[in-house]
Amino acid sequence: MYTAALLTTLAATAVSAAVLPGRAALENWEVTALGTHSPSGRPGNDPHLFINATINDPNTIPAGEQPTGTAVFPPSTAQCNIEWLSGETPWGVEQPCTSSTTYSTWTVTLEKPSNASGTPSGTENFALQFKLVDYVHLVGQEVTKVYEGEGEFAVGGALTGQCGGSGVCNWGLKSPPYAIVQYETE
Repeated sequence: MYTAALLTTLAATAVSAAVLPGRAALENWEVTALGTHSPSGRPGNDPHLFINATINDPNTIPAGEQPTGTAVFPPSTAQCNIEWLSGETPWGVEQPCTSSTTYSTWTVTLEKPSNASGTPSGTENFALQFKLVDYVHLVGQEVTKVYEGEGEFAVGGALTGQCGGSGVCNWGLKSPPYAIVQYETE
């Protein structure tokens, strides 16, 4: 009796943990570097605020079968930069990143954090929504896979740094890399 219950539980666990057909189990993306800057506002200084982030996809993803074997999307890395003037935070604006490969396109969107305590800030309390589009033309088919993932960053949480007496502030990752769980959307 106990053996049957145990086997039923183990079978249900194995089914629930299985990867959906056609979808590979994914390793987390990694934000390996992230820095933010807000200027002092003093005359003569650069007035731009910015976020610079480097994101890495460590996954090798099957793209399809070819006469020579299985085609894959290898790992890729992207450099994402968002820049704006004070009072013009680009919330919700998808921006292109520079990718390490020709088959992948990365974008980043600055979002207000979902669990913000206090006022969202583009450099001190924010979320980044990353999107990766892998595309390849194989013999007789075109393959596109789209993945998205989001991370939240806040001073005192994932970010550390300092502000100077002039009002200039610089923040960076406290403990890189920062893991981002991604999911396939298309």
